[in-house]
Amino acid sequence: MGKPRLIILIRHAQSEGNKNREIHQVIPDHRVKLTDEGWKQAEDAGRRLRNLLKPDDTLQIYTSPYRRTRETTEALLSTLTARHDPDDPDSIPSPFSRTRIKVYEEPRIREQDFGNFQPGSGEMERMWAERADYGHFFYRIPNGESAADAYDRISGFNESLWRQFGEKDFPSVCVLVTHGLMTRVFLMKWYHWSVEYFEDLRNINHCEFIIMRKSDDSGKYLLENQLRTWSELKRQRAEQE
Repeated sequence: MGKPRLIILIRHAQSEGNKNREIHQVIPDHRVKLTDEGWKQAEDAGRRLRNLLKPDDTLQIYTSPYRRTRETTEALLSTLTARHDPDDPDSIPSPFSRTRIKVYEEPRIREQDFGNFQPGSGEMERMWAERADYGHFFYRIPNGESAADAYDRISGFNESLWRQFGEKDFPSVCVLVTHGLMTRVFLMKWYHWSVEYFEDLRNINHCEFIIMRKSDDSGKYLLENQLRTWSELKRQRAEQE
């Protein structure tokens, strides 16, 4: 097959840390699980992915090793490969078999490292304000990473991925189940975006699909999404006022 026709990036579903930031004071970030709503979001993502694919597509999934991304992948696969979907009365047996979908845990697409257990909310608010003043890309979290550090490891992953695309039997669709910032860093590296544009980008939603489709003419991957930016939000608010 060679280069896949689609690369799809998916941010994990809602986690307990998204509902309550203080949970990071007592639970390691990599062990934070999905909420009940998050499981529903991930199952719905599996239905949407199934509708997006062709019946003869083959899949390779890379998932961050964090619990919330692994659970998102698990829930997504449950509806993507379902013989019968109880939440969809019109469903028909899936053409995709779980045993034929390749799933790999890839530590290089894990979330930005925020250090170990996070301090209290007051200190975190101070740190977020300091990061906003310093710059989101270069600001290094104490005992953790900057977005620039995350960029370095995603660069290595991108190079590995590109080499795998040279294999004749590489699946037709490549799916990355990762995190919000890591999705933006992946795209920044792939499309050679500037630091200024990266810092203007807003986060993507939980289980939002970022679709990169291979051009039949050039062989390059065209980004189908219109990404949201802070500058555009500021302009819209100014117009409303």
